[in-house]
Amino acid sequence: MSSKNIVNKSILLVVILNIFITAIYLLFNDHKSLLITPEKYVYSVATDQALGGRSLASVHSENNSTTMSCELNSSENYRWPYCELTIRLSDDIKNGLDLSQYNSVILDVDYNGPESGNQKVRINLRNFEEDIFNPDDDNTIKYNGIEYAPGQHQGPRIVGFDKFQVLTWWLFDYNIDLEHSGVKLNNVPFIQIATDSGSEPGRYKVTIHKIMFIGHYIRRSTFAFILLFTWVIGAIALFIYQRTSARVEIEQMEERTKSLAAMNQKLSLRCNEIEEMAIKDELTGAVNRHGIKDWLDNIARRVRWGLDSVSIIYADLDNFKVINDQFGHQVGDEILRQFVDLTRSELRDSDNLVRWGGEEFIIFCSGSNIHVATRIAERIRTTIENHQWEMIGKLTCSFGVTELVAGERVTEMIARADEALYQAKNNGRNRVETLAKLITSPR
Repeated sequence: MSSKNIVNKSILLVVILNIFITAIYLLFNDHKSLLITPEKYVYSVATDQALGGRSLASVHSENNSTTMSCELNSSENYRWPYCELTIRLSDDIKNGLDLSQYNSVILDVDYNGPESGNQKVRINLRNFEEDIFNPDDDNTIKYNGIEYAPGQHQGPRIVGFDKFQVLTWWLFDYNIDLEHSGVKLNNVPFIQIATDSGSEPGRYKVTIHKIMFIGHYIRRSTFAFILLFTWVIGAIALFIYQRTSARVEIEQMEERTKSLAAMNQKLSLRCNEIEEMAIKDELTGAVNRHGIKDWLDNIARRVRWGLDSVSIIYADLDNFKVINDQFGHQVGDEILRQFVDLTRSELRDSDNLVRWGGEEFIIFCSGSNIHVATRIAERIRTTIENHQWEMIGKLTCSFGVTELVAGERVTEMIARADEALYQAKNNGRNRVETLAKLITSPR
């Protein structure tokens, strides 16, 4: 049997094996799930009475649903009334359920409370971790939580585990180090569903129709590794055979290896080009929204932990539509490229210029407060106004500036900067407006 036939049959065997494994995966790797019910797990309620409050709560189950009835009452001894439903998943808090094998949770919850207030509930998956647990304080069991407004009769909602985060107050109160600050769900002894800290006094009902954790029997990453493993085993077997073949076949193998290496290099270069195109705006060369996402997530965490600061400058070219209509889109495109070049000349190495859309750009200034960002914006505004635009004569730009406040989302900061930009437009254009978020103390 010739070496070529052996190679062809080996590749065919690996392909058939991959097809077989893929078919088995698609046929039998259905979603696995864990349904949380009062028949299997213990449901109980607690209120702020343990802390000096006067709130009342009760729980009852009927027709596969469980309802927590809550009466939040103000108290001079405790200013943040709450009611809390605890679902105990284990009799021993040190040996909870391993939920890391799932990736999402289905929540079907109805909320009925006063029309005023934030209409939200808190869902906490408490994870026991030996290194940070204090037997004298159950609050040292990690808080992995989300906060959302379930509404009434909205039906099930699928929430990915990537939406959960370790609560900021818990990290600071217990001085948790970086190693233990991430979400972990491998040992969850109980689930807690509570009224939000901003809920007003009154009567509430939180009805749980369904809590179900879902995932795959085999994760996609594991399945990919299995496929890769079959190819590696096939390659090793083929390599052993060829090493025992005649010298001519060895030389042919070396030629094929060189050819594959060259092809891989070309593919690698092409992948790098595609990756660059994915994060850069093709017209101006500025970073696009996708390219800044990971940086924004990281800086937002640092601001939330008090380790950094960031301000943004929302810029919009004045009357750009008139330029496009009067001089054409080619001139408009050239104006955008020149605008990016001029703006970059006024920025620091730590600043990030992002094309947000059309003639709108956002500059993210890390390590800067709103006053520093305002000075940068004014410098750019002056540069744009004084530049000699050969094709159109004169161009101006309006700016909205704000700063990210610890605890708020990046989208809130961007919306506030957009509002400041709107004020700049309304106040005559070619100006810088700032809008800082008002910070109020908790009640």
